[in-house]
Amino acid sequence: MSITFKNVAHTYNEGSPFSYAALKNINLNIPEGKVTAVIGETGSGKTTLVQHLNALLLPSEGELEVLGKNIVAKEKPKNLKALRKQVGLVFQFPEYQLFEETIEKDIIFGPMNFGVNEDEAKLIACKVLKTVGLDESYLDKSPFDLSGGQKRRVAIAGILAMDPDILILDEPTAGLDPQGTNEMMSLFKKINDSGKTIILVTHDMNHVLQYCDEVVVMNHGKVEKHDTVTNIFKDSGYLNNLGIDLPIITEFILKLNNRGFNIDSSINNIEDLISAIGGELNG
Repeated sequence: MSITFKNVAHTYNEGSPFSYAALKNINLNIPEGKVTAVIGETGSGKTTLVQHLNALLLPSEGELEVLGKNIVAKEKPKNLKALRKQVGLVFQFPEYQLFEETIEKDIIFGPMNFGVNEDEAKLIACKVLKTVGLDESYLDKSPFDLSGGQKRRVAIAGILAMDPDILILDEPTAGLDPQGTNEMMSLFKKINDSGKTIILVTHDMNHVLQYCDEVVVMNHGKVEKHDTVTNIFKDSGYLNNLGIDLPIITEFILKLNNRGFNIDSSINNIEDLISAIGGELNG
């Protein structure tokens, strides 16, 4: 089942002098089983948009359908608990998700809240901790004694422990070193390959090019574009006007083509780019 927004608007502090329209008349369909990136400048409405998917925020106007469940303006969903099991959200700042005295207690909280017994939850905690690249020695540590990158891994593990159908990731690689970043992005792609839907809020266009299928462009609280990765990055002038940098590979290809090459701008990895350049030089 796809995710559908119908005329969704969200206003913070509605009715007060500080009211702010963060989302305006959103009509959007996000397909099931894909990796969809949500991009845009800071303040464009990206995080507000995705926080509607598990009813962390409710629409001020309009409605949306997520996995067959309806979320209507200003009405708390009746099936909220089931929805939040199916839709996992990893916050931009992992400190917002970490609250228990040990990492194990933090990770098992979600599964136990949804009916898993403690012994089984502990087995799940061991498994997901290894999945995000941390060993069992971390289980008894306090999450607040970790580095920023380790906190992020634990926050991701806590969401994976609930085995959601939709995984929403808000800047999930912030604070990770290059190796950790590659490990996490490869993990998310593997999760997607298992059939789960991934929604990635990011400023890193290199990740969008390499790992995503579709792109939603947010601008001033509106969905300005929704298209395939290839089509979005073809319009470099449009992205530059929004203050969005092109992926390094795409920018390099455009520079080569401006110098007389004819290389496919949809190439998304170094190996294919080297092959294409070789073909041009030897052709």
